[in-house]
Amino acid sequence: MNKLADPALSPAPKRPRSASAASRLRAAAEAKLERASPVTEPAPSPERLLHELRVHQVELEMQNETLRQAQAALEESRDRYLDLYEFAPVGYLTLSDSGLITEISLTAAALLGVERDQLLLRHFVRHVAVKDRDRWLEHFRQALRHEGARTCELRLKHGDGTAFDAGLDFLRTATGDVAPTLRITLTDITVRKKIEEELRIAAIAFESQEGMVVTNPNGVILRVNRAFTQLTGFSPEEAIGRKRVLLTSARQDRAFYQNIRRELWDKNYWQGEMWNRRKNGELYVEWLTITAVTSESGATTHYIGAFSEITKDKEAEAEIHRMAYYDPLTNLPNRRLLHDRIGQALVGSSRSGHYGAVLFLDLDNFKVLNDTRGHDVGDMLLVEMARRIQANVRGGDTVARLGGDEFVLIFEDLSVDAKEAAAQIAILGEKIREAIAEPCELGGRQFKCTGSMGVALCRGQEESISVLLKNADLAMYQAKGAGRDTLRFFDSTLQDCVGHA
Repeated sequence: MNKLADPALSPAPKRPRSASAASRLRAAAEAKLERASPVTEPAPSPERLLHELRVHQVELEMQNETLRQAQAALEESRDRYLDLYEFAPVGYLTLSDSGLITEISLTAAALLGVERDQLLLRHFVRHVAVKDRDRWLEHFRQALRHEGARTCELRLKHGDGTAFDAGLDFLRTATGDVAPTLRITLTDITVRKKIEEELRIAAIAFESQEGMVVTNPNGVILRVNRAFTQLTGFSPEEAIGRKRVLLTSARQDRAFYQNIRRELWDKNYWQGEMWNRRKNGELYVEWLTITAVTSESGATTHYIGAFSEITKDKEAEAEIHRMAYYDPLTNLPNRRLLHDRIGQALVGSSRSGHYGAVLFLDLDNFKVLNDTRGHDVGDMLLVEMARRIQANVRGGDTVARLGGDEFVLIFEDLSVDAKEAAAQIAILGEKIREAIAEPCELGGRQFKCTGSMGVALCRGQEESISVLLKNADLAMYQAKGAGRDTLRFFDSTLQDCVGHA
């Protein structure tokens, strides 16, 4: 290991004593001895003198050992200092007032990629990138004029010509009339600069035209961008600290969100369409990408959502139509589309002269299931019942859901004779009743359901839509009053014809 010479640690050179000076010292000592009072005590014996000499010899040896130990400790301390200087994670160098490198540590030489002996007494500015040289020279001149620490960042060149970002901390030192020098620490900050650049890019990307939202693993919003506010209407103050469910439109069921959670768990990524609600209550469709941010251990630390509105796309417009006319749980026509279909059936009946019918179906004891097993199980039952009803009607018939456990069926092109039309409905109704009564598996347990049905026949446009629905509803309550799990006609004469009690 090359060690820097340290004058403070080197022993001072001895001056040779002249012969005349030694003679003068000898003469002075003899004169002093002559002036001394005569010795009255008897001279010590040779044995005594020999003992004293040996004692002094031991004392000198002990003093020499102490000096040797002190010197060894001093050298060890110097070696530790030199090791710290040479191999510290930052480089050290000293510049003269003319910018020459007078001292440089091994670490600093390694950062510059040049052997130390090729750096000493060379101008440091040679290792500064051309575009930064003027700025460095200005820092250098200012540092030599003023006391106190200074810092700067430069692009420096390796010996092979490649460049790196460096951070410099330098301090002016001056003693007496000696020209000032600069003590400099040198650090490679390439990684830090790269991270800062990536953060700047990320900040610019975050403020893009897409809505951006950052949440913690529990869905609490931590940050949003301007586009988020423009698309949703929620300001950062209104959104941050709240859960992302403040945007939920209730158009997607639990299974939809469970699928998202599974995707994020398996792949740390999800992308797709989602219905959300603005602050003013308006629904819109967005294309959403959710990315999970994970730590080195694999734990999710954040979720980043990026979204753009696609409501105006054709596919989104079709979805809006579906949402407007169909029940989101069962995907059956809702009340709005039901009224349109009944109107069409009445017009068709008027032209053909054939009877049609409106059947009102209500599931028996559905509230008990909802209250005892929960709404999730209740929703499962409604979906299953919707499937069974659709499977037991004709291709052109309409099955709609009004809400809750109420279903309405529209039958067209029945017989031109009322009694025969009633018999046809009775057969269809029985098939539906039997399908509903079959036990079904709900959440690991079997459940048996029944349905009460009321029917109102129609032909032409003699009755309004609201009257037909009202009549079918009244007939359904007659079925419940008759013990449930049965079918009743609004016209009692037709009930007698089909023979149902």
